Amino acid sequence: MNTPVLLIAFNRPEHTRRVLESILAAQPQDLYVFQDGAREGNREDVEKCATVRRLVEEKAQRARVRLHTFYSDMNQGCGPGPVTGITWFFNQVEQGIVIEDDCLPHPDFFGYCVELLERYKDVEEVQFINAALYDDRWRCECSYDFSRYQVAGAWASWRRFWVNYDIDLKTVDAKAFHRRCKKYLYERAEADWWYFKLLEIQKDNGKKSYWDYQCSIALLLNAGVTIMPKRNLITNIGFDEEGTHTLSNDGRGDRRSFPILPLIHPKSVIVDKVRDARCFAKAHSEGFVKDKMVFLYRSLVYTQGFSHKMLIMYKRIKTKLRFHK
Repeated sequence: MNTPVLLIAFNRPEHTRRVLESILAAQPQDLYVFQDGAREGNREDVEKCATVRRLVEEKAQRARVRLHTFYSDMNQGCGPGPVTGITWFFNQVEQGIVIEDDCLPHPDFFGYCVELLERYKDVEEVQFINAALYDDRWRCECSYDFSRYQVAGAWASWRRFWVNYDIDLKTVDAKAFHRRCKKYLYERAEADWWYFKLLEIQKDNGKKSYWDYQCSIALLLNAGVTIMPKRNLITNIGFDEEGTHTLSNDGRGDRRSFPILPLIHPKSVIVDKVRDARCFAKAHSEGFVKDKMVFLYRSLVYTQGFSHKMLIMYKRIKTKLRFHK
């Protein structure tokens, strides 16, 4: 397989082994591995990270794959860590496949990604290829269809998309972004949700524990369209005690994956906004009055000014009064 693959790893040897073996079975010529560093003062991390590195190098050597590694000296966390690895990857390749160490792909996943990367490499609006499908209400006639939403974990894309990625989003005009959301998303409540998510990210000051929301925002900012498969291609094996955000299975873990090849392609790139909202929206309308009240309250929380200061003061006084009761 000529398409390069990036594996994002950390401190889970058994998860990494299973995913790595599935990657090597596809016989990639080039395997890139990013591993975040051990957390400071955590001896168990040090030992497990070393085990993961040995595992990667031994199996890659046995498979005779060209191995490229980036082992971080420090722990960057669940947000900046993957971003560092993905940026390193796309600085070296024009297009490729990205897999996290807890995402076990169906064997068809690789052929699916390779074919679609080539088919849409010059179609600017198509920017991201999803593989995990967590909502069974998604229906389409062909092997895949188009969406405004992305699903992290195991995916494929092009450098032309990733160059637009920014984890902090400090320079984004929030009001202009809100207008864009209202244009591309079906419900006003959903557009509001993403507007406030942007404000939350901009106020976070570098303490981010996620990177995928920023990916979705980059897609909306650049009028991007994603590919969503008809059937799930990924089994997430990371919903366990070793996870960071996935300690218990919320329905996304251990989902069955299915074959998808040969691919049947749609004739045109069209997004069904109603289907998108039904399957993937973060928020739905609860009525005009309640939607407006929610918007006003969240505006006071996330925007600066006298009203914001008064709200914060009120919440602090309320908390103190409750504490002294």
